Amino acid sequence: MSQPSKQPIVLMYHGIVSEWTALPKTREVGADLYDVPTVHFMEQMEWLKANQYRVKIFEDGMPAPGEHEVVLTFDDGEMNNYDQALPVLKKCGFPAYFFAIAKRVGERGYMGWDELRAMHKAGMAIGSHGFSHEILTNLLDSQVEEELRASKRYLERNLNIPIDAFSVPRGFCNNRIIRMAYDAGYKQVFITDHPRALRIECLSRIAVKPNWSLERFELALIGEVPIMEQIKSWSIRIAKRVFGSNIYDWIRKMLLKI
Repeated sequence: MSQPSKQPIVLMYHGIVSEWTALPKTREVGADLYDVPTVHFMEQMEWLKANQYRVKIFEDGMPAPGEHEVVLTFDDGEMNNYDQALPVLKKCGFPAYFFAIAKRVGERGYMGWDELRAMHKAGMAIGSHGFSHEILTNLLDSQVEEELRASKRYLERNLNIPIDAFSVPRGFCNNRIIRMAYDAGYKQVFITDHPRALRIECLSRIAVKPNWSLERFELALIGEVPIMEQIKSWSIRIAKRVFGSNIYDWIRKMLLKI
């Protein structure tokens, strides 16, 4: 499979938060960099609806892009997705993907089985975000297999639904990881930024940031990125290649703690 020249616009969210949101204590350092305020999320969804965007999930396999189509995804499975994001999505009539970390289902601050079942009943797609949120490129093949297959089985067994979509944790992936995900039975694989060397078909995503204005959100929907963000993204990709995933992740965590 080769990477298509064009794909649907796929937006990536994590936490949807308000000032009273209780956040999980087990979230990784830097997770707050992706916490979108509920009021901004509401404005963004209302903009999509007002501008007649079709928000979709995929029935099978990889989709062909369409005009005025967008896919919404949420990583980590935090409880705020149920409390804050779901009511807005239901009001707008939008489906979305919610990727749960299997090991954290039911932990404090994360959705439990009842919430995930309610999500599915409301028309949302539930996917896997790995079993323990490990950086997969650091693992042996046998360990990657366990992260992929054990999380799929665990979610399917407890929810009694097929788990067809996988979101690669922490933004580190390569051809080996994507190929193994398809071999594990997933039909769609979502990543973050698309590595230049990646040749296998998958869905890259645009990370929605807390400080985005509605104008910046609109740019994302037409695939435009401000020059300073392009430079930052390029610098991060270079740093990942130079240092490798372990050292890059360690440096990032140390800097965020300062």
